[in-house]
Amino acid sequence: MTDWLLIWRTLIVRTGCLLLFVLMLLSFQTGEAIAEESGGTLVLNSNAAVKNYELAQAAFTANTVGIRAKINLGDSSVDIDQVKKQIRQVNPDIIYAIGSKAYLLAHEIAEDKKIIFSSVLNWQRLPMSENSYGVSNELSPGMQLMTYRYLFSAVKKIGVIYSERYNKEWLSGAIETAEDVGMEIISTPIAESAELMPALEKLLPEVDVLWLISDPVVLASQESVLEIFSESAAMKKPVIAYAEIFSTLGATLVISADISTMGLQAASLARELLEHKKVLQPVVDPAGSYIMLNMKKVKEYGLDLNNEALGSVNQIIE
Repeated sequence: MTDWLLIWRTLIVRTGCLLLFVLMLLSFQTGEAIAEESGGTLVLNSNAAVKNYELAQAAFTANTVGIRAKINLGDSSVDIDQVKKQIRQVNPDIIYAIGSKAYLLAHEIAEDKKIIFSSVLNWQRLPMSENSYGVSNELSPGMQLMTYRYLFSAVKKIGVIYSERYNKEWLSGAIETAEDVGMEIISTPIAESAELMPALEKLLPEVDVLWLISDPVVLASQESVLEIFSESAAMKKPVIAYAEIFSTLGATLVISADISTMGLQAASLARELLEHKKVLQPVVDPAGSYIMLNMKKVKEYGLDLNNEALGSVNQIIE
């Protein structure tokens, strides 16, 4: 009996050890599965109801694998504390932030993560880290100025109204670039929208054209936009702008960035970072553009147009 009892106890101990080993193995495998689930990419959208933000997200998601979550900060039911908790739970390798609100939130709570942004107005004014990457919202001043010069060789003086809060850095680069291509930017800063009309009345007589840039102080309301086009038309000054909507208001030339291409560029950056490739240029200019030319305004203002340059124009409004 003693021998059988000893054998029985030995079997129990061995079975227990084996069971413990199996449990440890399962625990290890479960831990691996959890580790594998973390990472990937999280999309953080400032407001998916904004058409350009929606287009950027659609292009990005269609060309990116491993998206773990999509968060729309524009949803009225969104609780920021819950968003922060969700981001920490997902623990992504990369956050794609669309718009300034999304980028600032990502930078605040996940600065150690790689953050790719797009649709951010004048990104130079935002806090940046070694983990910040992105696609500039603005086409390079050089590209735009060269296009203006190519189409209208007689244009020399370009007027810009801007706010230092949003476009001080951008304007500095634009002025330098204009000098390189034989043009001059004459600028007038304003601190609030009430200063717009006096600035227009002072600036327009001194320039050949008005360059309308993306600036929330200058373009504070629909009334502000209408004032710009009304005053420019009264003084017979062409307006060159950055978005298609301005063509309906009388812009002579529109050069806009292609939003879907910006989403594709962000997806390309994400792939490079996930593959641990070296990114030589953390923030890139938009790769695609769309050029619209209003021939009615060209004739109305008697502009000297280089007809050989029309091949670079995507759409001509007759």
